[in-house]
Amino acid sequence: MYTDRTTASRGAFTLIEILVVVTIIGLLVAVLLPAFGTVRTKAQYAQANAQFGALDTGLEMFRGEADIGGTYPPSASDNPTDRQLIANPKGDKGDTVRISGAHLLVHAMLGADFLGTPGFRDFDRDGQWWNDTYGKPEDSEGAYALSTASGREGQEIHTRYGGAGYVDEKMRDNAKSFRDLVDNNLIHNLDCSSPLRNITANERVFLDPWGTPILYYKANPASLLMTTSADASGIYSQEDNGIITGTKEGPLTIEGLNFGSGKIRDKDRYHAISVNISPAVTEELDDILEDPNYEDSFARFILDTAVPARPTPVRKDSYLLISAGPDAYYGTEDDATNWTRKAD
Repeated sequence: MYTDRTTASRGAFTLIEILVVVTIIGLLVAVLLPAFGTVRTKAQYAQANAQFGALDTGLEMFRGEADIGGTYPPSASDNPTDRQLIANPKGDKGDTVRISGAHLLVHAMLGADFLGTPGFRDFDRDGQWWNDTYGKPEDSEGAYALSTASGREGQEIHTRYGGAGYVDEKMRDNAKSFRDLVDNNLIHNLDCSSPLRNITANERVFLDPWGTPILYYKANPASLLMTTSADASGIYSQEDNGIITGTKEGPLTIEGLNFGSGKIRDKDRYHAISVNISPAVTEELDDILEDPNYEDSFARFILDTAVPARPTPVRKDSYLLISAGPDAYYGTEDDATNWTRKAD
């Protein structure tokens, strides 16, 4: 039987037709990928806002517990010589660890051991709580001590608050330690086995949708100064999260943690808000906005531009929550915060 080869060949694509299809697909991908990325980023910001909402609720519940102080939890230790040191919640009385406001936020919402928070109370009545947060089982002054007496092992010695916590299971599961972040290649410059910096590897922080810690700063409304300096306390202290963002003030000077690709962002720091410049009460708002020295500073980042009378931070009566955003650098325009940031 005779077959017309011309007719039969029409069932297959020619090379030119295949190339045209591939080109069209490539163009569609190039056009649609940015749109997909934008949708994903918007969803991440929505998730970050939901996390802030959950923490807002939890912090108000903590504040409502009169027995643990009736105020927001601290974002720094009350150690008179080092605002970043507390007694190790998992160790003996003399064992200390270096913490941040991000760590203390977890201690307040869940407790260091996730069994509820004991608060930040002065159990040994020496006027300070930082040296009472250890977990030595046989010593009842330790806030995280567990009883081993009378066959009641596992029974908390001190009252815990918040039940299983002031946040839900989703936030609880979201809390990871620095060791977890190092193991998952999310921190590029921290050796968890090194004792030199005395930074706890096992205490947990809440992570934002991009895998970096949610920073927590408690306000000191009694101060007239905007930020803490070497000479005086301010409403907010940059050093409260200095072990994460880096700091050039106080007893510890470090570059901070690198959540990027392993490269240093700007010579000797990883995050813009590692820079601490404290405006004087009499300094003009416009001077701060125009002075290039303030451009990459903690004070500039949290400045309330709606208050021209004197340098004032946003949310001066409560607390700040800051997420690094997609670029993994704190203090940049893409950060998520629990206040509405306005253009200058």
